[in-house]
Amino acid sequence: LVGGVQLQQFAPGAALRVGPRRAAVRAAELDGGVLAAAADEWLGSAVAARPAVAAGLEEVRAEATAAVLEARRPGRKDEAWRRTDLSSLFAAALALPSGAVDHSLARELLDSADEDEEAPAAVRIVLVDGVFRPEMSNLAALPHGAYAGPLAGAGAVAPPSAAAAIVASLRELPEKGANHRTELGCYAFGALNQASLADVFVLFVPRGLHVLPPVRLLLLSSGAGAGGGLAVSHPNVMVWMEEESEMLLMQQYAGTGAYFTNALTRIRLGANATLAHAYLQEQSDQAVHIDSVLARCESGGRYEAQTIQSGGRIARVNLGVDLAGRHASTSLSGLALASDSQLSDLHSTVRHSSPDCESAQEQRNALAGRARIVFRGAVQVPRGSDNTTAHQLCRSLLLSDRARVDVSPNLEILTDDVQCTHGATVADLDDEMIFYLQARGLSRAQARGLVLAGWA
Repeated sequence: LVGGVQLQQFAPGAALRVGPRRAAVRAAELDGGVLAAAADEWLGSAVAARPAVAAGLEEVRAEATAAVLEARRPGRKDEAWRRTDLSSLFAAALALPSGAVDHSLARELLDSADEDEEAPAAVRIVLVDGVFRPEMSNLAALPHGAYAGPLAGAGAVAPPSAAAAIVASLRELPEKGANHRTELGCYAFGALNQASLADVFVLFVPRGLHVLPPVRLLLLSSGAGAGGGLAVSHPNVMVWMEEESEMLLMQQYAGTGAYFTNALTRIRLGANATLAHAYLQEQSDQAVHIDSVLARCESGGRYEAQTIQSGGRIARVNLGVDLAGRHASTSLSGLALASDSQLSDLHSTVRHSSPDCESAQEQRNALAGRARIVFRGAVQVPRGSDNTTAHQLCRSLLLSDRARVDVSPNLEILTDDVQCTHGATVADLDDEMIFYLQARGLSRAQARGLVLAGWA
């Protein structure tokens, strides 16, 4: 056992010791009384619609359940959520997903990664409704010493100190006790994820290892909830990279039909570790997608993220980066594309917790029809974080008179020795560029598409 979680082989029927509070929660679960015990009816119903948990994670889930039963759903009165309308989600009855995989979609997505014959063979990892599917995955290219799989197997590869740190990090609920005026808005849905998870997927890279093949993490939602309800899944991913390690990770979400994906992704980079992270959200046009991606960089660590959001009826990504050690750095670039009546939302916070750190962020948005895109980006420089360099820029293209973009870049600086800038622009495509291309034989639609592709 590490931190109350068993990381080796589990003994059938083995029980973990629980305190009186969590024992009461466990009893409520067994009696079907979770819904009645919840302070918020919707959160209680969401917890009730959860799958069985992997052996050894009962204690972790019980702790989070106790927190969820006391929490309330986020609403328009909360600063972090006032521009994100979740009323349609809260009106839906949630249900367990079918678990049936759309194999044609899976093959299409996986085969697209192999089109470049010169690229090294990628590590393929497939999760369906948050559960690792080894029969659909291919870990042959994963270097010796690295680990990709359920939490239960991490203890056989990771050193005991790393295994204990992984479990300790897992038990922390994101933004617990955070200032409601500056928080990302992770707590309620993060606690719900942890209270409802089926398993935890761990990607571990040991000290000094450079993972040369790209790692492809595909998260599929099966949809088709029981009894006609909205199918819900809670993927929980932990990326743990020790000192001097490197990796390229592509994290992709997709699915078919109507469903709700409530994900939580934690990333921990040791000293001088580097992660290049491509995040691609291509959920179905009936889906609701909420994910909190929370990265922490120790001294000299570097986190490079590229986020692309194009799917989902409602999509919200909370991106938080904590530059916890000296000379840590991050580069964040994002692209959001929305049309029809889509709502795409990115809330980000970069916190310069230590001196001598650097960050750069550029977000681009393009929207048409009656779509709405929200971007709220914060850079926090607390007292004592001297010699900070931070730049933030958001560019938006409104391709329709009915589209709407809400942009709120902001700096929170409590020290003096800094170089910080932020800005935002909102415009349509340049009419002169469109006319130039039309004069050379392109239609107006073709000209606009070409200019938009170049801009993105």
